[in-house]
Amino acid sequence: MSFDYGELRTKAKAIVRIPEHYRLAMEDNTRHEQERSFIWEDPGNDDCQIEISQDIETGQLISLDIDMKAKYSADQASSAEEVRAVTDAFLAKHTSDYDAFTWVNSEEKGNLRFITYREEVGGLPLPDTGCRMTLDSGLNVIRYQLEKSRRKAAPKPEWPSIIVDVETVRQQVLKTMRMELTIVALYPSMYEMEGTEPEYRLVYEPIPGHHLIDAITGIDLFGMNHYVMPSCLPITKMESDKSNESTLKDIATLEIELGIDPELYLLENSKDDGERIKRLYKFRAEVVEDPEAEALSVDAYMKRKWGDSLRNLEASFMIQVEKSTGRLVGFHRSERKKDAAPSLTRKQCWEKAEQFLQQVFPDYTSYLQIEVDQEDMDVQLREREFFYLPVYIGNIPVNHERVMVSVSTSTGKICVYMGVSYEMIRELEECNFLYPTLTAEKAFGLYSEYVRFRLRWFKDLEDEDLPVYRLIYEPITTRRNEFSLAAGCNPGLKYIDACNGELIWERR
Repeated sequence: MSFDYGELRTKAKAIVRIPEHYRLAMEDNTRHEQERSFIWEDPGNDDCQIEISQDIETGQLISLDIDMKAKYSADQASSAEEVRAVTDAFLAKHTSDYDAFTWVNSEEKGNLRFITYREEVGGLPLPDTGCRMTLDSGLNVIRYQLEKSRRKAAPKPEWPSIIVDVETVRQQVLKTMRMELTIVALYPSMYEMEGTEPEYRLVYEPIPGHHLIDAITGIDLFGMNHYVMPSCLPITKMESDKSNESTLKDIATLEIELGIDPELYLLENSKDDGERIKRLYKFRAEVVEDPEAEALSVDAYMKRKWGDSLRNLEASFMIQVEKSTGRLVGFHRSERKKDAAPSLTRKQCWEKAEQFLQQVFPDYTSYLQIEVDQEDMDVQLREREFFYLPVYIGNIPVNHERVMVSVSTSTGKICVYMGVSYEMIRELEECNFLYPTLTAEKAFGLYSEYVRFRLRWFKDLEDEDLPVYRLIYEPITTRRNEFSLAAGCNPGLKYIDACNGELIWERR
């Protein structure tokens, strides 16, 4: 099917005023040939641009993104009515069925206004319907995204005749919840906390911290395992464990241990950000120039905009070293040819991973545990085996800190290693987090006082071809005077300090 791209370009240029000195930097089909996208840029400042996408068949505006720094400078007061008048007029001009978007939520952050329109049933918004808009302080629309075009639509639901009592759901959820110790990094910009500097704390967090309860049946949509991380076990030292050896190595030594032969691989890029050294190597026979892409295509635009970053992804090897400790914290090997058929079992791959850890993290058994497999992983052969090793100080996990190692099942070589800061581990060891003064039962009592439940519509995509909306109960934590039906609008109670009982809330 042929389309009049010239007409689409003319429509796009009429949506907003494009400064005369801007040049067209990209024009191409995107999103599986469903949309026509345009990007205009300021030749003197690549950060200033206007991006527009339209439905390729109807010409309807799908998205708009204006990044012009001047738009953010002025600051003038405007009422909610003025904001709504601007967004309603924009929708009337660019969205054919905007009358269906009857649920509206507006937020103000800094000098920007964020407005969300949705279809609704029973006074509750339907996900993946309507649109999102952002206005600057001058009430100019600087971002617009039509949501309903991005995913397969689900039939509009009806409000159920009977739903489960909220108190029954509350008792069910609290019965399955427990409080567990963890070490977290807290930042004043993210949390309401005492002090103005980032710090590590020993805290209790709820497990699981989330549920999606079907409001008709009272049954969780996914089951407990969906919300919790796999359990972990300590790692037993191998016979040849070298945990007591010094690990400070120079780059040349690391290159030899990692199989980076300077005769075969060229150091293409090296960066030092003050904390880490990142080095990229490319197989010498592959260092060639890429063919030129069509001037305004997506490929050509990405090459001009992010050429260096894209080339980094093609490196044969990538290593990252922490300067303060000399520890390897990142490694990636890109195979030049397709591996043979898988031949190593998961157990054999773990032995290869442990041998690697002995080289780059000799005292790994002191600080890492291994996630327990949730199923028989040898039933199906895979090209790579992945091993996840959360960081523990004593027997307490460090929140969101873990090592990952992947191993080729055909060669036994390490494909990827994602490490953690050894300087962080040293710092945590000095904090003496092993003695909480608050019990888990006391923390649970404090936390449960703030647990509330709200109804919302959930788009179930288990069958992507036949998505359906389900009315669910969702637990949230909120102060008594703060409650919103809009998902994500309530700052939640995230942690309870295990030493002083402080309630640590997310910032709005």
